[in-house]
Amino acid sequence: MTEKMKTICVGRFLVDVPSQAEVSLSREMMDGFDIDTVEEDEASFRKRVAAREAEITAQDGMVAARDLQVPGMIGRLFIHGRTRSYSMEGSRRVDDEWVSVGAYAHLDGVSFSLSMQYADVPDGRTAEALLARLRLRGETEIPSVPGFCIGRAIFTDPLPPHKTEHIAMHVGFRDHPDVALALASLPGGGRDRSLLGRFADMDTEASADELLRVTKLRIGKRRINGINGEEVLERIREQNFASTYGFTWETQGARGDLLHPFLSLELQGGISPRPGGKPVETSLHEDAVLALWDRISSTIRPRPVTPTNYHPPLDMSIAGNPDHA
Repeated sequence: MTEKMKTICVGRFLVDVPSQAEVSLSREMMDGFDIDTVEEDEASFRKRVAAREAEITAQDGMVAARDLQVPGMIGRLFIHGRTRSYSMEGSRRVDDEWVSVGAYAHLDGVSFSLSMQYADVPDGRTAEALLARLRLRGETEIPSVPGFCIGRAIFTDPLPPHKTEHIAMHVGFRDHPDVALALASLPGGGRDRSLLGRFADMDTEASADELLRVTKLRIGKRRINGINGEEVLERIREQNFASTYGFTWETQGARGDLLHPFLSLELQGGISPRPGGKPVETSLHEDAVLALWDRISSTIRPRPVTPTNYHPPLDMSIAGNPDHA
């Protein structure tokens, strides 16, 4: 499975997966805006956005609607659904107001939308500023400029000031539908318990039967390409006697540092093909599951970029090979 690999750009990182793997991205978000991507022609885009504008006008109440002011990009910006409320702080009334923002853009056969349900009116300008930094990329293209990769594009640095970036990659295997892998990148820092701490808590609370059915294949700290993290690899003997696997590696990242996010890599083996179904015997031998995990996990690295005037807040140098502790 790992004889031939392909490289995937996920946010600000790269990871290699088997060439035959089926890859998708989800949970794409930046600065509170959910990001959706649709491949379509310009006529289909205009028809869809016009229908959305009519729907908002009829049902939600349009606050403002105008064309995007981004060179080389067509689209519309909608601010709608103005809602007012208030709360009491002691004897003082505090008024509150929010709107929803949707920015719809089309660029060379690909459409993008940035949407936020609970926003302020100035967030419309933020959406436009983010779209102004959006550049298309080929399906297999690895950009050389700094920025945040999404499915068919990259938000290039320097971006407007923002605090959050989210993305998740999902990997499946047609010949092994019970095996799945996911890599998530989220804002770093602020988590109460590390991976090793959480598993220690679960072991403390587990029954004797549960402990007997779980074998720790590997547990401890693991540094991957200069990224300090923790790893837990388990084999589980399920109640229906199926042997399954659950592997996790995490790095906590640093609060407020977009270049050092929280990263989580998970692999599951023995997933039922039926939603809610009982676990199944993992289709890969244990040695193959371990080899697949080590081959993919060892390739997680910050995406190297060419020198620019952009200066990250912290050093992102890559040091050494992955090792286990």
